[in-house]
Amino acid sequence: MNNDWQTIISVGVEGGSITLLGRELQPGEWVFKKSINEINLFDGEDETILSPQPTREVRTLKYPLPDPDEVDSWDRALQLLDRYPWPRLNPHKVHPAFRKKVWGALQKIGKQRKENTFDTFQFNRWVRLCFPGYSIEKVVLSTWLQNSKYTTILTGAGMSTESNIPDFRSKEGWWKNIDPRTVATTEALRNRYDLFHEFYSMRIKGLENCSPHKGHEVLASWEQKGLIQAIATQNVDGFHTAAGSRHVYELHGSIHKFRCDNCSFSSSKELFLTKVACSHCGGKLRTGIVLFGESLPETNWNSSLEHIRKSELVIVIGTSLEVFPASSLPQMTDGRTVYINYEMNDNRPKFDLVIKGKAGEVLQQLEEIL
Repeated sequence: MNNDWQTIISVGVEGGSITLLGRELQPGEWVFKKSINEINLFDGEDETILSPQPTREVRTLKYPLPDPDEVDSWDRALQLLDRYPWPRLNPHKVHPAFRKKVWGALQKIGKQRKENTFDTFQFNRWVRLCFPGYSIEKVVLSTWLQNSKYTTILTGAGMSTESNIPDFRSKEGWWKNIDPRTVATTEALRNRYDLFHEFYSMRIKGLENCSPHKGHEVLASWEQKGLIQAIATQNVDGFHTAAGSRHVYELHGSIHKFRCDNCSFSSSKELFLTKVACSHCGGKLRTGIVLFGESLPETNWNSSLEHIRKSELVIVIGTSLEVFPASSLPQMTDGRTVYINYEMNDNRPKFDLVIKGKAGEVLQQLEEIL
C-alpha cells in the first residue's frame, strides 16, 4: 500500500492547475486535500460546467496557497473542488481506483445543473481518463441506459451466434447450401415435409449443446436492476428466459413448443423427432416457430409494440432488420435508438448511436462501464 500523496484528479488550463490529492491510510480508507498552482479561476457561483468560454471576470490566485485541511470522505473531497468549474477544465489525470467515482461525480453535477454532460467539449478527454480502453460510444450508451426511465431491447440472430448457434440468415449459416427461407415455409411443411422435418430436427439437436452466453446474463441482470423493462426477440432458442429474463416477448415463436399443424393439438419434442403423426387427428407435427408466410403471435407483437412506444431508449442487438414487421419496431419510438451488430447493414434505418461488435462482448463491456 502506498502511503504517499497521490493524484486523484488533476485538471487545468494554460498557466495553472487544480489537483485533488489522496493518501491511503489503510485499504479503502483515504484522506484528501487540494493543491492549486497559479491559475485563472472564474468568479461567480453560477458558472456552469458546459460554458465553453468564460463569462465572468477572472481573478488570479498566486501559488503557493495555504494547504486546506485534510478531509476523510469522497463527498467532502469533491466539496474542496466545488468553487471551481473543474469538470470543464482540461483533465490531465484520474487515479485508476477513482475512475468510476469521478465519472459519477461528473454525471451528478450535470443533473444538478440540469445540463447534459455529453455536450461539453471536454467529454472525450474525461472518457479517455475514466474509461481507458472503451469507446466513446459505449460510454455514451451506458449513461443513456442509466438515465433512461424506460428501456426496451430488441434482439436478433446475432445475439445467439456467440452461443454457437448458426445465423441461418447468413450464407455461412445456410444448411446444405439451401436458403432456409425456402424450407421454413408453410409450403415446405405441407408439401415437402421430409425436408422440413429434417431441417428443424437438425436445429433442435443443434441446441442441445448450446446455452446462453454472458451477454444474455447481462440483460437478465439489467432487468433485475430495473435498467431495462422488456426484451422483444426474433430468436426462437429461449436463451433470454433461460438466462433469467422474465419479460421476454418471442416475436417469431419458440423452438421448444410443438403442436399439430392441422388441429393445433399440443405435442412434444420427442414425438416430433420420431416423426409420428398427431395422435389427435393424424396431422403433421411442427415446432412453435413462426414460418415465412404466417402472422406473428398477436399478443407478443402488441406487447412489444406497447413497450417500445413507451420507451425513452430502444437498443437493437444482433439483427439485420431485414424481416418485416419486426424490422419496423425501432422506428415506433420517440426515444433514443441504438444499433449494436457485428455486421453493419447499409440499408438500416437511422439510429442515434451505432456500435459495431459482437453482442456478448459489447454487453459485457457495457456492464463493466456501469
